[in-house]
Amino acid sequence: MPALALPPTSAYPSDPTALERDRLDALYLELRGNYKSLMISRGIHRSRAERQGEQLRELSQRLRVLATREASVKAEAYAMLEIVTDVVEHLEDAGDEVSIAFGEYQLGRRSYNGGGSIRRLIQAVVRFLNRWRLGKERFEELSARQQALRGVLETNAEPAVVPVPPQEQADGKDR
Repeated sequence: MPALALPPTSAYPSDPTALERDRLDALYLELRGNYKSLMISRGIHRSRAERQGEQLRELSQRLRVLATREASVKAEAYAMLEIVTDVVEHLEDAGDEVSIAFGEYQLGRRSYNGGGSIRRLIQAVVRFLNRWRLGKERFEELSARQQALRGVLETNAEPAVVPVPPQEQADGKDR
């Protein structure tokens, strides 16, 4: 429903003596006073609404920043979990290879066919050591990422402010 367009206070004569009846004068003055009060209240309401609109835009901006920061922290945590999972899987595979090769060596030693088993055991140990070294390098990377993430969380450092979309920042009016 469109707002009712009210005439300004100046549309009413400031001195109603030209009117005939005393009662009409009193009612007219009351109407004029009420209208003036309405216009003041309307101005107060409008300024409060504008102020609340600004506060709402500021809150929206802060929520966007917070959501962005939380999303980046979550993504970083998942990336670190991926590193840990990858390293553990590689070490588990290498440990299984060493265990199998050692079992073959134990069996081959009893039947005097241990030469091939020793070679497989040594190769499994070498692969395990290589994976261990790679795992340590990945854990160093993980440790650096963890320190950086901890620094962000401890200092509550906020990333750069996310810009407000153009339609909202142009003039603040509803579309």
